[in-house]
Amino acid sequence: MVSTDHSGIGIGSFACIWGEQQRTPYDIPDFERLWRERSSDADFSSMGCETFRTMTAPVEEYVIEAVRRTLADGSVSPEDVDHILFTTSDGRLASLGGDFTTRVLDALGLVDCVPMMLSFQQCCSSLTALRQGYELLLRDPDVRNVVLVSLDFTPDDSDRVRSFALFGDAVASCLIARGGQGLVRLLASAVRVDHEGLLGRESFVSRQKAAQSALAKVAADSGRRLADVTKVFPTNLYTPITLFNSTIAGLQRDRLHFARTLAAYGHCGNSDWMINLVDHHGDTGIRPGETHLAVSSAPGFFACGLLEGI
Repeated sequence: MVSTDHSGIGIGSFACIWGEQQRTPYDIPDFERLWRERSSDADFSSMGCETFRTMTAPVEEYVIEAVRRTLADGSVSPEDVDHILFTTSDGRLASLGGDFTTRVLDALGLVDCVPMMLSFQQCCSSLTALRQGYELLLRDPDVRNVVLVSLDFTPDDSDRVRSFALFGDAVASCLIARGGQGLVRLLASAVRVDHEGLLGRESFVSRQKAAQSALAKVAADSGRRLADVTKVFPTNLYTPITLFNSTIAGLQRDRLHFARTLAAYGHCGNSDWMINLVDHHGDTGIRPGETHLAVSSAPGFFACGLLEGI
């Protein structure tokens, strides 16, 4: 039997774990030279980044702590987790090591849990995994608990400084579960490819086409108006770039929630939309019936998910 009812599935128990070492961009060796080479003479003080976090231990330690917090908040026993979906940016896959999932599953006691790694969509991978979690739940009525874990970290400081963002280290996790509990539900999601962007030839037109196509799909699939969205949780690119991307996508700038987390943590890859959602919820709360939009953008991709407060 295949279930197609979204109403009984909730997303909640979000946990965010950052690298414990707080630093400023100017703590990066040769920061000023790196910024000059990669910024086209832009003024860094206008980029919105004040500090970022660095992991000092193996990444699985942060993953384990995030998942423990998610399970504790959701009152879910490790043996009751059916699937765990890991997501990370393409460049981090080789850094994880072949026994990464084994170490995590064993440390957490996930004895009946099927792991999966999703990548190759850069910072859009976690929104695709969120959709996959819903599909796993819907296609198999025996599946009750799916954990989504997004992780991104940068081992080499010189790689943190880019023309579009300054990278920090973080892990975010959440629980997708049957039973109607949670903070939000997923109304619709979409991901689009900008082929020119994949080849390093992105343009205003190609980027706008991918964004508007994905947003039109979630609006049509959900039957909701994007103009009614309460908050948008975007990727934490530099402030001018985030604002520009929202404009070409047709999103309202005053709905964006990112400035505070960008200033504190920089760009944490896959995890940004979850970090921004958690920050907004802690600030004003996500109320039942409100709609929110999670957005991720990367060279060659645009992804979005329309969420409704439960």
